[in-house]
Amino acid sequence: MTEQPPRPPGRVVTVWGPAGAPGRSTTALALASEAARLGAATLLIDADPYGGVQAQLLALLDESAGLAGAVRQADQGTLDVAALRARCLRVAPELSVLTGISRADRWPELRPDPLETVLALSRMIAELVVVDVGFCLEDDEELSYDTAAPRRNAATLVSLASADHLVVVAAAEPVGLQRLVRGLQELGAVRTPPSRTVVVNQL
Repeated sequence: MTEQPPRPPGRVVTVWGPAGAPGRSTTALALASEAARLGAATLLIDADPYGGVQAQLLALLDESAGLAGAVRQADQGTLDVAALRARCLRVAPELSVLTGISRADRWPELRPDPLETVLALSRMIAELVVVDVGFCLEDDEELSYDTAAPRRNAATLVSLASADHLVVVAAAEPVGLQRLVRGLQELGAVRTPPSRTVVVNQL
């Protein structure tokens, strides 16, 4: 029997948008669902540190927050591909989801270094990894003097830095477009992939 060659690592697409509910989460879900419908093994990760909604959008009862558990295992050095797969919930033949924290006060559970490990391992179990992140890009400057201090927006910044492609979502109304312009300027100050798509939503 001929051995199948290993599948190349999957691509990570991070979906970001400025404040004001432009539709980051619904766009991320639509992107992941369409990729899965076309036959690509897809993993949707809810990494919003201000409280994820993907479980609610998918009508999943998951209070344990799959991503927080995976990050905890990675921090302990016990997360591997099999363990990550076990934390993902299958919602369609080619679509799985790693649910996020349901309450904003749980943000310290999304530690940046182990989250990087989770994102790296996620490439091993999916052809496309779609990451839904929060709006804020501030680097918590008041805490930057202490490298051990938790940073609320670290999950978003790590997800942006780890991505192969960035989708920027904005609302199609005057305030939303103004926030888009400012948001694009803010993105210039953080690490993002060179490949980018801007989506004007709610048209």
